[in-house]
Amino acid sequence: MIFFEGSTLTLAQTLWLLAPEIVLLATGLLLLALHALRSRQEQEQDQDQENERWPVYVALGGFVAALGAAVSLWGCNTQGLLAAFSCDPFALTSKIVALGGMGIVALMSDDYIRARRPRRQAEFYALLLFCSLPMCLMASATDLILIFLAFEFLNITSYILTGYLRDDVRSVEAAIKYFLYGSTLSVVMLFGVSWFYGLTGATDLRTIAAVLIDAENVLRPTLLPALIFVLVGLAYRVGAVPFHQWAPDAYEGAPTPVAAFLSVGPKVAGFTVILRLLLTALPVDLVLALDWRTLLIAISVLTMTLGNLVALWQDNIKRLLAYASIAQTGYILIGVVIASPRGVTAVLLYLITYVATNLGVFAAVIAFSNQTGSDEIEDYAGLGKRAPLLAMGLFICLLSLVGIPLTAGFVGKGYLFLAAIEEGLLWMLVIGAVNHVISLAYCWKVIRAMYLVPAQEEEPISTSPMLAVSLGITVAGVLFIGVFPGPFIALVQAAAPLFLGG
Repeated sequence: MIFFEGSTLTLAQTLWLLAPEIVLLATGLLLLALHALRSRQEQEQDQDQENERWPVYVALGGFVAALGAAVSLWGCNTQGLLAAFSCDPFALTSKIVALGGMGIVALMSDDYIRARRPRRQAEFYALLLFCSLPMCLMASATDLILIFLAFEFLNITSYILTGYLRDDVRSVEAAIKYFLYGSTLSVVMLFGVSWFYGLTGATDLRTIAAVLIDAENVLRPTLLPALIFVLVGLAYRVGAVPFHQWAPDAYEGAPTPVAAFLSVGPKVAGFTVILRLLLTALPVDLVLALDWRTLLIAISVLTMTLGNLVALWQDNIKRLLAYASIAQTGYILIGVVIASPRGVTAVLLYLITYVATNLGVFAAVIAFSNQTGSDEIEDYAGLGKRAPLLAMGLFICLLSLVGIPLTAGFVGKGYLFLAAIEEGLLWMLVIGAVNHVISLAYCWKVIRAMYLVPAQEEEPISTSPMLAVSLGITVAGVLFIGVFPGPFIALVQAAAPLFLGG
């Protein structure tokens, strides 16, 4: 492994370590510049922009290049880059997962965006790239100020994407609700950050830890409210109860590809920050660690239970997936609570399996919605006959969502539950198992409609090449991880010793 000291880096080394972020920014700006240059010419020639695909190709090129840059950094380890940035295995693993997922989101968005806003394709993909930039920054951030700024950058771009269909009342309404809710909780988080600084005199996570080790008994009573305020902001970002209310409306009202992004992107970024902040600034050997672990235990139980129970009553598949996503947050929080090398590994592995699974489900939902214009579960009746391959892909991803053997979801949940057993959290394992059974019921609702309910229409449903490729990639990933999890476990195990030395 190559180690760099932040103070001795050359300009070339600094730019190399920031390569993924630079590529995303440059590609997004390139898309906007090309859009501005072509707009006048296209208007004058009245070109049919629904047939143009150059924006998605440019965006995919940017994601591939950024992913390649992140992979090229594997083996490097630097702390204190630009006083607030770390390039280590944990950050790189998180970036690889985020960039891979965002690339699939861009791929599955092509037909949807071209059909609805053909003259604004470049803007949409630029926003996706700009959303990916703060996600990468959050993976590497080691300072509360950078964490908050990246957090807000992601919030703002997410609000814009949610309201991207400006002529759709539901999209605009969802964006407004999302903005009002998110901006309020961002203020709460900022107050917590300022409180941390006021008590410790630092915003760097390692410096905060050093101060707390020396003066924890004095600072603990006054620092606990600050910790709660910061956790409120992060809980909102990952959709944890009781700060989950934005998710169902945002998922339902946003363009379906944006709902796919909201289901995976902020969750990956949010859990990356939660792990780094808690395990670096408030390590497990502090008494304060007992405070945040107790708080997260309560949030985890409430989140998985409410998410699964409310999903049972949903008739709209996007709202169902919103509550299923909330439930998944509850499961992932178990790994955070464990706060061991096995726990960190379980969180990262679960995020990989979740990204592959959820994007597969959304690829199928987009394909169905593009042809039928409906997101109601009852309209999926007879899909097994109308589109056998599409139904099979959705079926496999739903099995993975609930954790059936030989799928990625089973590997993620199995590893997580084994980590809970090792830590002695058997009662949380029991609650997780009960919720696992509940989740079978709402997934069965969709499967039953596809295969057991007669179709109201007999017309076959076709799937575009882009969506077919997206669904194929995710289904292949779900099955490959389910059968051969070893390489992925080895990948995420490299990140755990960063915090816990195991």
